[in-house]
Amino acid sequence: MNASKIYKKYDKQVIEYMSNLIKRLESQYGQINEEWRISLDLIAFNYDIIRKCQEDIQKNGLEKTDDRGRLSKNPALATVNQAQGNLFKLLNSFGLNLLSKSKIKDDSNDDSGLDDLLA
Repeated sequence: MNASKIYKKYDKQVIEYMSNLIKRLESQYGQINEEWRISLDLIAFNYDIIRKCQEDIQKNGLEKTDDRGRLSKNPALATVNQAQGNLFKLLNSFGLNLLSKSKIKDDSNDDSGLDDLLA
C-alpha cells in the first residue's frame, strides 16, 4: 500500500505518518485488509485536523477575540480535542495503544509522530 499516492492530498507529515503506520500494520498483520481502508482514511483525516488545529493554536493562541471584542476560547481547542479522541479510538481499533506499543516492531528512524500520540 503506497501512502504517498493514497494520501497525496495531505501534507508531507501526514503522508509520512500514514506511511509509517501502514508499515507497522503490515509488520504486525502481514497485509492491509481492504476493509481497513475507511479507518485508515479517517486516521489520516483526523491527524490532518490535529495538525491544522495545532498550527492555528500556535499562531492565534488559546484565546481569540470574537466579533464583539470579547475574549473566548480558540475554537480549534475543541476541534483538536475531538479529533484526538477520534484518532485514539481508531488507533486502538488496530491494537495501537499504550499497552500494545511495545509489541509493535519499532523503526529506529521513525519520526512519524505516532510515538508522541501514543505516549
